[in-house]
Amino acid sequence: MINYGSKKEEGGASEGIGVAMRSMSEQIGRQAQEIKRLQEALEAAQQDAAAAEKARASLAEAEARMAQMEAELKRLQAQLAAATASAPTESSGGKSVAGSGESGGIAGAIAGALGGSGAVKIGPATPTASPSTDGGLQIGGVAYVQKAGGKNLRRRQAPGLDSTVLDCLPPGTQLTLLAGPQEKDGYPWWHIRTSDGREGWVAGTELVTEPED
Repeated sequence: MINYGSKKEEGGASEGIGVAMRSMSEQIGRQAQEIKRLQEALEAAQQDAAAAEKARASLAEAEARMAQMEAELKRLQAQLAAATASAPTESSGGKSVAGSGESGGIAGAIAGALGGSGAVKIGPATPTASPSTDGGLQIGGVAYVQKAGGKNLRRRQAPGLDSTVLDCLPPGTQLTLLAGPQEKDGYPWWHIRTSDGREGWVAGTELVTEPED
């Protein structure tokens, strides 16, 4: 006996994920346009040190938001793939769910925002944020500044050793991982938030997943 109710529920779940992915695609397109505007503002402000620093800070924030959006989109794509894999195949004239169709819209949204170039300059390369990485670190998870060596961990405004240092986090500090990792200057950088609400980027090589005695 065919369980029509189950098929309907699976189809509804896939459709909901598809709607969420389209929405995220549109947000990424708008964010890419904002990054392009900030890049132009930075180039125009090179003669004014104060204006250039402000433009750099705004650009770093926009890039961090873009990384979060890309991570959320990747999570939605994984959900859609799982829903598609579990749904029964319809053999005649049926309606199928295709994750590639949804993900294809993202490239178009970004390319449209950049006038067809499809290029967003975020450092030398822009790795796609992954929901999980080696070492047990994962987006949405908790990490701690390692106590080995007893060194404070620099919290930076953006990924990279040349980014502005905001402050230093003492060993044992608990962090929430918001996005990452982004490889730059030989380190995997994570966008983090402290328990008191401060955000920034830190080198993942100095993080552990369990509190140390």
